[in-house]
Amino acid sequence: MAVNRRQHLVPQQMIRRFCGPDGKLVGLHKESLRIGNRRRSPRGILYMDEYYRDSCSDFDDELLKKVEQGFARYYPRIADVEKAEELDGDGGAALIDWIASMLCRTEALTVLSRVIVEKERSPLLSIPESGWKLIYNMVRSRRYEECQDLLSRPRFKWGMKLFPEGLNLVITDNPVCQTNGLQKGGQVTLVPLSKRRILIGGLEEGVERFRHYTIDELNVSLFAWANRSIYAAERATLESIKTMLDEIEDKEWYEAARKPLFGLPERIMDKVIPKGVNISEWYATMKDTFGK
Repeated sequence: MAVNRRQHLVPQQMIRRFCGPDGKLVGLHKESLRIGNRRRSPRGILYMDEYYRDSCSDFDDELLKKVEQGFARYYPRIADVEKAEELDGDGGAALIDWIASMLCRTEALTVLSRVIVEKERSPLLSIPESGWKLIYNMVRSRRYEECQDLLSRPRFKWGMKLFPEGLNLVITDNPVCQTNGLQKGGQVTLVPLSKRRILIGGLEEGVERFRHYTIDELNVSLFAWANRSIYAAERATLESIKTMLDEIEDKEWYEAARKPLFGLPERIMDKVIPKGVNISEWYATMKDTFGK
């Protein structure tokens, strides 16, 4: 009998850098805000069986493993030392490839892809689950290339923020995320590298804005863009998120933050695109703000 293979939505080499001294983490369920009692190892969280395999190929074997292996030699140099090293050309390219892969490997992309297809397709068209897997991997491949392009543009800047010992970042089921771009400074890419270090990318103004965020503000932002699950080295970090959520006065923001992926799937389903709006042209224009 064939055994389903466990495939991680978030790579274990990343999860390990958010663990406590015991090598484990504690989880927070987003919908219920319930904190678990059991501490979990990296191997036992943020995975699904045969997640990247379709009827023709396996996206994990074809791309993700290669990207992870290529970045593994550089990851410690920017995440595990007090002063991060400046990466050379090969290291910088490996980092960009890794961030691009993180933006297409989690459930965020599959959830949003399904919402868009379901909204646009004819109600008479039925897509079997095997067909969806093919669609997802096609979208992942295209998204990966688009992210490589975006993250490499000349006006796309990077900044690093390191927190003191004892102030821990969370890791979620959608850890590397992009903000909606509505705030001052435009869209920002958040890349938590370890429980004390985060990489922030975008236009210079947006990067600087997020570099001034406190640990709680960043953790609430990462919580908002999570799908279902949030993990931290210590229970106190998750308790701080719950406390800060209680103090948010912007009820619209609070309600969106409590939903999967900051409520983006619902907004896509509900929003009517005005006639004459070309989404491809809009996206190309957005990318050009980061240089050509």
